[in-house]
Amino acid sequence: MWSFIEQLLSLLAPPCLLCNSFSANLDNYCPDCYAELPHNHHCCAICALPFDVDFNASIVCGDCLQQPPNMNHGFDQALAALHYLPPVSSLVHALKDQDNQAAGRLLAACLQRYIESHNPDLPQLIIPMPIHKQRLQERSFNQAKVIGKLLSKRLEIPLKDGVIERQINTPSQQGLNKKQRRRNLRQAFVVNDSTSIAKLLQQVEHIAIIDDVMTTGASANEVARTLRKAVCHELRVDAWCVARTLPPNSKLHLY
Repeated sequence: MWSFIEQLLSLLAPPCLLCNSFSANLDNYCPDCYAELPHNHHCCAICALPFDVDFNASIVCGDCLQQPPNMNHGFDQALAALHYLPPVSSLVHALKDQDNQAAGRLLAACLQRYIESHNPDLPQLIIPMPIHKQRLQERSFNQAKVIGKLLSKRLEIPLKDGVIERQINTPSQQGLNKKQRRRNLRQAFVVNDSTSIAKLLQQVEHIAIIDDVMTTGASANEVARTLRKAVCHELRVDAWCVARTLPPNSKLHLY
């Protein structure tokens, strides 16, 4: 019976967003296109920074060896499914700039598959990376929440929006280095001061922050620090993102 339903649903599936073939699934991608995406297979075990080569082992990058993010109360571990290269970058902008929900489903599905393949300890709560209310008014939605809601449903993990608020509409991070980004984000986030949020945070020990793209990890680190200050117990904070940007000198730019 279930096989019949799956066959029926496959007939209703939309074309692949990447090649327009009708062999796509309900998440808008076909097997061939999925295989050709720039997957983040070889990366730092802590911050998910992509490596040029496969070390055939779990490796930590030089920056994380010297100073892991959680040493400064940042996130504990990042998971990033893809490299921020075409066609991933185009899909991210299609969601963010054009509210393309099909692109959102595809990106969320890629992140879901990546998370499941790494078999991590799943968090008790998912929260989307917040955007400032001015940007929310301009865009009318938060792309991190779109991705988070899909993951919440599929992984059966509650999602709670509004736990963290972006109180400062920071200038664009584009072109800034890691230190400049960190300075740019100082005190940019605050925990919602409602009683219900305070009670919720005291009940959870593991949270995942959802975002579309990670560049240096500065935003995720600042959110993690803000969360840790709001609780009286040990808190694990992971950063889950669809894509990770490459180091400027990475050979993967030639993908």
